[in-house]
Amino acid sequence: MNLGFKKKENKIDMKEVNEVIGLSKKILNLFYAVMIIGIILILTIIAKEWGVFNFILDILKVISPFLIGFIVAWLLNPIVKKLEDKGIPRIAGSILIYLVFIVIIIVFIRVLIPTIYNQINELVNNIPQVVRDVESFVDNTFTNFGEFDLTAVKENVLGTVNNVVSNFTTNLPTFIINLIGSLFSSLVTIVFGLVIGLYMLFDFDSINRMLLKIFPKKNRFEISLLITNISTEVRKVINGTFLIATMVFVCDSIGFAIVGLQAPLLFGLFCGITDLIPYIGPYIGGAGATIVAFSQGPVVGVSVLIICIVVQLVENMILQPIVMSKTMKLNPVTIIVGLLIFQHFFGILGMIFATPCIALIKVLYKFIIEKYNLFNNQNTVLINEEGK
Repeated sequence: MNLGFKKKENKIDMKEVNEVIGLSKKILNLFYAVMIIGIILILTIIAKEWGVFNFILDILKVISPFLIGFIVAWLLNPIVKKLEDKGIPRIAGSILIYLVFIVIIIVFIRVLIPTIYNQINELVNNIPQVVRDVESFVDNTFTNFGEFDLTAVKENVLGTVNNVVSNFTTNLPTFIINLIGSLFSSLVTIVFGLVIGLYMLFDFDSINRMLLKIFPKKNRFEISLLITNISTEVRKVINGTFLIATMVFVCDSIGFAIVGLQAPLLFGLFCGITDLIPYIGPYIGGAGATIVAFSQGPVVGVSVLIICIVVQLVENMILQPIVMSKTMKLNPVTIIVGLLIFQHFFGILGMIFATPCIALIKVLYKFIIEKYNLFNNQNTVLINEEGK
């Protein structure tokens, strides 16, 4: 018997279904990324506990001349290729570029190092006066807040300043002696490395082909493509970062010298080196120069602070977009997490080398997900509104 009722059709909103599936896919991709980062972190911790890093460092010390030579040849190879494209024989181009490279190193050692050494001696001799100026500045600052009892805070600040200065004056001579000793002890290794690098530069492509023979024939093409991508991206990061750090060093040194900061070349070099550390590096370098500048007087202090701010703004708004425009883009959160991890395991040097290593890891990560189709769009089929 027909009671006149019609069965109500349930119409599914395909747009909402697609949004849910798309969101699920994004969450799954994020889960995979977090899982890979977690695995890398766990393996790093295990390697550190088992002493794997120490074993690797021992091996690297033995083969360090070959590593130095390979890195030098790898850095200079693009320039030699450009000369070769212009008709200059590769051996002649390699010798020419190497001579320019060695001349730059000699000029750096003969001109910059003695100047910095003299400025360090001058700074050390003036440290007692700097301490007195800082103490006077702190005392005057707290005196202006006479209605508040800040004696304990003032004593803590002065105690911290004295401890920092005491450690600096005590450790600096030892550090310089150890650094000079390390440089001289490494001089033979560096010279051997440069010689090996020149021979590698003569026929760098043959070395790449020889290394590829380690892998099976069926995988050589994709391994060659991977090596090319790694080389390109890491070289972009290194060249761009080094160029910007050099510009910061030059601009800061000139500015510090103009306003009368003690040891301007030393603090300019310090700002340039710390600028190699993304995000937080410029503040580390600028803080040291500003503290010493304020000990010389408010005018010098404010001037140095303005120079640091202006140079940083120029770097962020002009140098970074121009120099790093062709550099691979890395998410700021990714870089900060990488900095924290590398700083924890390798200290300040780890922070300096963190960005190139993150760039390398990114290329490897992209290679793996493309090779094994981990995030293949075909794995998730979205339903269209027609129900197909």
